[in-house]
Amino acid sequence: MEELNTNLTVQQMAAPESPIPQKPPVPLRDRVLAFALLALGYLVCRFQIHDWPLLGLVYGLVLYSLTAWHFQGRAGRRAWGVWAVGLLFLLAHFLTDNGPVRFFARWLAVLLWGYGVYCAGGNSAEDRLGDMFAAELFKADLLMPFSKLGAFFTAAFSGGRRSWLKSALLLLLGLGLALIPLLIVVNLLQYDAAFSKLLEDIFSENLPQAVFDRLLYLLLAVAMAAFLMSCLCGSREHRMSRVLDRESVAAFRIRRRFLPLIVSVAMLLPLLLLYGLFFFSQWPLYTSAFTGALPQGYTYADYAREGFFQLCAVCAINGLLYLFVSLFTKKGQGEGVRKALLTVLCLCSLILAATAFSKMVLYVRTYGLTPKRVYASWGMILLVIAFLLALLGAYWKKLNITRALCGLFVGMFGLLCLVDTNALIADYNVRAYEQGRLEMVDTGVFWDMGDSAAPAAARLVDDPEYGMEAKRFLSNHGKRTVFEALCHGVPGLRARAVCAPYWRERVTVRVRIDTENGFEALGCWYGEKGYEHSAGTSVHADGSPYARGQKTFFELEPVEWDGWAPIEDREALRFQLAVTDEVNEDRMTNWVSCCYGDTVEIVLTGNAEQGYTIARAD
Repeated sequence: MEELNTNLTVQQMAAPESPIPQKPPVPLRDRVLAFALLALGYLVCRFQIHDWPLLGLVYGLVLYSLTAWHFQGRAGRRAWGVWAVGLLFLLAHFLTDNGPVRFFARWLAVLLWGYGVYCAGGNSAEDRLGDMFAAELFKADLLMPFSKLGAFFTAAFSGGRRSWLKSALLLLLGLGLALIPLLIVVNLLQYDAAFSKLLEDIFSENLPQAVFDRLLYLLLAVAMAAFLMSCLCGSREHRMSRVLDRESVAAFRIRRRFLPLIVSVAMLLPLLLLYGLFFFSQWPLYTSAFTGALPQGYTYADYAREGFFQLCAVCAINGLLYLFVSLFTKKGQGEGVRKALLTVLCLCSLILAATAFSKMVLYVRTYGLTPKRVYASWGMILLVIAFLLALLGAYWKKLNITRALCGLFVGMFGLLCLVDTNALIADYNVRAYEQGRLEMVDTGVFWDMGDSAAPAAARLVDDPEYGMEAKRFLSNHGKRTVFEALCHGVPGLRARAVCAPYWRERVTVRVRIDTENGFEALGCWYGEKGYEHSAGTSVHADGSPYARGQKTFFELEPVEWDGWAPIEDREALRFQLAVTDEVNEDRMTNWVSCCYGDTVEIVLTGNAEQGYTIARAD
């Protein structure tokens, strides 16, 4: 027995050890993708979209292109369709100057990118949009970014011992560890004036702040790249396949219908009776909007505003009630009663929405358009069509309400992205004023709408009432190079072309000193009729006084004229010098006139006792 045990022990010791399983190597495609996403994240943090709007479209194109390259062109038609809608929204960064639209377009494009990535990996349980859409959108945009956060770091640090990518990352890690002691030493060594001056010459901004900003950009870029890489790799590996699958969603859809029919009836019936009483009591007043007849005792502004936002809020509440009753009421006997009550609720909402929209039309005809009025009208139209689709879906079972509502929103929001609403607002107001349909134009709205309002403002240049304000607006917009204007899209290019004839260039004043005595400082004041501006004060760095034979210069920025200034004086301005002598008193010289864009050569003469004068030397 002992011999047998000994033989077994010898055999076990002689048996070869089982090999340790090796992790499969990370594909080169993943490594390249990780660094490309890191670079994209850094650029997004470093160059802000609100300063360069076109970058929103460029960043989106780069991200979508990297995604298509990652899936090697094998994404399905559904994924390509979702990404096409995202790029449609991103076109707002090139076609419109509407800040809120561009903001929502960016975030919707990001959500659609995540959903498209989810579909491209073959994770969707449906061939077309349907009942699983909400659950899959939730998984794609909220769960998938956390499904495999280590994928970025695995790909970035993968490769053999000679991998240059790994070496580069390790080098960055070492530099990051040296950052804190480096900043401390730099601050300590800045006691030396020569060293501090050298740093100022090398770096145009504060060195510690500049390094901190770049480090923050890099950390944010790593986080962004990790989330994006997690979405891509998690979708490819089907990480969320067992979460919120078709069976669990179907079971939840059954469990959610917990509300007895009698509760729904008791909830809707009093509200519908209240609407009936409301329509009966206020019918002559609230239907005046359809006929255009103004009720007695009302102005157009009072009538149009009264109750508009309340009606919009009531319609929104009705929409929430419709969803609540439709989603949570038990099915079974009395289904016809529930359907009838929801139908009446939709009809009441349509009447209220039509009344509110008619009020808005009346208000716009009287006072013109503003961005808020456009947004309110857009929301009301969206709500009305949604109620119509809900009403149609209740009786036509072939209508997929999820697909219809998604198509409605894509179409309506895509319209905002493709059409420059700010330009349409300004154009409508100016055209209505020219045709006599509006008594006045709110030129103050032009400043809020930015570049988009430039073409409409140019049509008011010769108007006796608004010409001055229009010229003031045009002279302060579109001052960009061609590249900068291109980065602001079509509105920026159009504004640059329209506003260029009205730009006013700065004036350069070159002063040659020919005074009898020295003085401490020289200032320059310019403007007209008490609206003087300062071009700054010129002093010697070493504190020495100005003396005969020395020179200095000033740059005069264009003056912001008020409405009282004559149009013919807008191309010219006047300036004078303020001499600070040994008793530290500002002694003002005479005024000299010049035109915008000039380089004026002047001579300063005189003394502290009798005063100083200037004369043009050219």
